[in-house]
Amino acid sequence: MVLDVRAEQRFLDDAERRGAAAARSGALDPLTLQSDDRVPYFAALASVRDRVIRGIGAEAHRAEEQARLDDAHALAEAARLRAEVELIDGEVERTDEQIATTTRQLDLLAMRSSRWNRFRDSLRERVERNVLEGDGGQSRRHRGPGDEPDNPGAGTGGAADDGDRQWVNVGQPAPGAAASDGVAGPGRVTVPTGAGATGAGLARAWEGLHKRPAVPDWMRWALLGLILAVELPIYWVAYQPFHGIGNVDVDVQTGVLAAGTAVLMVILPHLAGLMLRRRPETGSVRAGWLPALSLLGVWAFLTGVLGVVRAKYVMQTEEPPPATDGFTPADTGAGTDSLIERLSLEPWTVTWLFVALLVLSGGIGFLLALCREHPHLDAYRTAIERRGELVRRRELSLVAAERERVTADTAEARSEDRRAAVEDRVRATRELHEAAAHRYLDGVLLAAREPAVTEAAMRLSQKWPLLPMTRSDVSV
Repeated sequence: MVLDVRAEQRFLDDAERRGAAAARSGALDPLTLQSDDRVPYFAALASVRDRVIRGIGAEAHRAEEQARLDDAHALAEAARLRAEVELIDGEVERTDEQIATTTRQLDLLAMRSSRWNRFRDSLRERVERNVLEGDGGQSRRHRGPGDEPDNPGAGTGGAADDGDRQWVNVGQPAPGAAASDGVAGPGRVTVPTGAGATGAGLARAWEGLHKRPAVPDWMRWALLGLILAVELPIYWVAYQPFHGIGNVDVDVQTGVLAAGTAVLMVILPHLAGLMLRRRPETGSVRAGWLPALSLLGVWAFLTGVLGVVRAKYVMQTEEPPPATDGFTPADTGAGTDSLIERLSLEPWTVTWLFVALLVLSGGIGFLLALCREHPHLDAYRTAIERRGELVRRRELSLVAAERERVTADTAEARSEDRRAAVEDRVRATRELHEAAAHRYLDGVLLAAREPAVTEAAMRLSQKWPLLPMTRSDVSV
């Protein structure tokens, strides 16, 4: 469609008005209408039609050029996305290898734990067996040669002793168990022995990943920030006696020193805990525990010193006011007792109070570091999250590659559709201007006063097309 419906209707109505005006003014006569010369208005319509068709052609050429660029870009983008999918597949394979490696590492940790449990249970079994054998030998020494036990199972680990030792976990059969065919009876309790045995609670493989870590990173940093905010006023008050009170420069010095000390006393044990926690990691410093424990020793020393300083500041004795008018401080009732004396506290209580608070705050930072996941478990979780992200990227790349491939494959079909659309627009333009020429003659027929003009207009209107079929410059 060249114009909308209203614009086309206005264009046709204008052509009819022009024809009526030309007939009333006498500009048209039978000779003009019957001659082979072109009617002036028809020449104007043909010129307008050709100009519109050339505009359609230019627009079609621009659209075709842009479409070719888009198709070439879609083809290149499809190739890039296919290459990206191949790279993602390689990364997924490497991530799967990392997951398998970390899983084997975690299975190894589970096996080590199982070996330790088996070793612990074997020691426990030996101790329990020795206890039972010792009790049985002592009871036999107290009985005479002809004495028979009241209970036939006494001294042999039977029913008499079984009632008092239900917690004993030994590898000997209980009463009513063990026939010669090896089928366990109702009271049989055994302990697995040998390298290949596995019992309840003795895992030979890793139990699997938890849904989320125990202490997320955001919670760990939030707790460390909270500890810093709590400790900062303590160090501020502790350093005030060294710098003074009331001056801006002095307050700045006290604040900087207090902030540095708070950060040091919280971050130092946390870093030590991180170093100790990351010792099982591949490539970590195996002797890292030595500087970590050394730093913890320095931190403990500073904790004691700062606790004593803070306690001394609280335990300082207030100076008595000067005597006035012959009255001494004792006469005025002003004492020289310190704060802890007024609170009935002991000096060591106050000192250990502040030391314990500093140890507690630093110890929380140390525990937060130890609460991090095992390096192997952290690597496994990171690999799992990385694999999920890669899989999502791969799916998006596949969808985008398929979309670009379809765009490139349908380039020819879409070009044919565009060419057909341009031809339809050109045809509609010709028909519109041809209809305008006929509406022009309708106006002449309605407004002409001479029968000859009317007859000539009727004969001319039977001709199709009225406008000359000029060669279009459109190449579609």
